Amino acid sequence: MIQRKRKFDPFQFYRKGERYDNRLLKSGFYENQTWGALHKCWLGFVIAKDRWEFDKLEMYAKRIKKLERELGILVTDFSDWGIK
Repeated sequence: MIQRKRKFDPFQFYRKGERYDNRLLKSGFYENQTWGALHKCWLGFVIAKDRWEFDKLEMYAKRIKKLERELGILVTDFSDWGIK
């Protein structure tokens, strides 16, 4: 019995399907990456709020606004926190 060598398939581990088809945003990141960053920023904002770290609150609020604008969703208003 003779065994044939398998031809190299460069797309062997390429993920296919709707789950991985995300649009590329202007920043160069994919939409799912931006949603992940937004989630992490909200988590950081909540932690900074609990620890009363106001410098970090402002940093996370700016990042949240930037990511929300990039995703094209409603931008959160942080004016009650004194953040523009």
